Amino acid sequence: MKQVAPVPTPCPSWTGFEVGGFGAFVEGVADTHLDLTGTWEEFHDVEVNLQNRGNRSLSTSGGEIGGFLGYNYQFAGNWVIGAEFDGGYMFLRNSEERQFLATSPDEDTDLFAAEASFKTHYLLTLGGKLGYAFCHWLPYVTGGAAWGDTDISGRFAEPGEGLLFEGSRDNTHTGWFVGGGLEYMFGNPHWRLRAQYQFVDFGSTGFTREDNFGEGFITHRSVDLREHVAQFAIIYAF
Repeated sequence: MKQVAPVPTPCPSWTGFEVGGFGAFVEGVADTHLDLTGTWEEFHDVEVNLQNRGNRSLSTSGGEIGGFLGYNYQFAGNWVIGAEFDGGYMFLRNSEERQFLATSPDEDTDLFAAEASFKTHYLLTLGGKLGYAFCHWLPYVTGGAAWGDTDISGRFAEPGEGLLFEGSRDNTHTGWFVGGGLEYMFGNPHWRLRAQYQFVDFGSTGFTREDNFGEGFITHRSVDLREHVAQFAIIYAF
């Protein structure tokens, strides 16, 4: 009797809604800058020296937990497009304080202290997805809009002389992200796993302060915030 070859199991469809929960490792790159204007410009050497010493990188790592809702549509064979909204709480913060000497034009040496700190508590993203399915595997690229909060503060002082500049700013920023990932569908097509990377850029924010004596010395503290997010998720598809 002639044996009949078994019929191969058809590949499942990626079309449909999906929800998921994730954990992520986040590397935050927060470059802070100190800009001095006003009366500082009358002391050029001191101005340049203090600005260079006042710039700091507060790069740090932390974690994120959250969830998402998305929709995929498979078309033209194996191509998959989709859209997704993610929201997560982030544990990312750092601060630094340094004291340093600055040489004035008359060669006197003055002691200054600079402190900077930042925090970010949440990350929201809304983006599109384009992938190509290999049966149970879906590699894809993604990108779109991002929202997050930045809480920065700064203090610049001349200890013993009373010259003081300090301030803070806490607001929500709109930025952008790009990334890619790989999703795996189990034999039960409702359950999936994925690994994803995102690069997020929130641009710059800052604040300006004048000295407490009203002498026209002006400082501007700013921070450029970028995030690298490595996310691992478990997904349920409808």
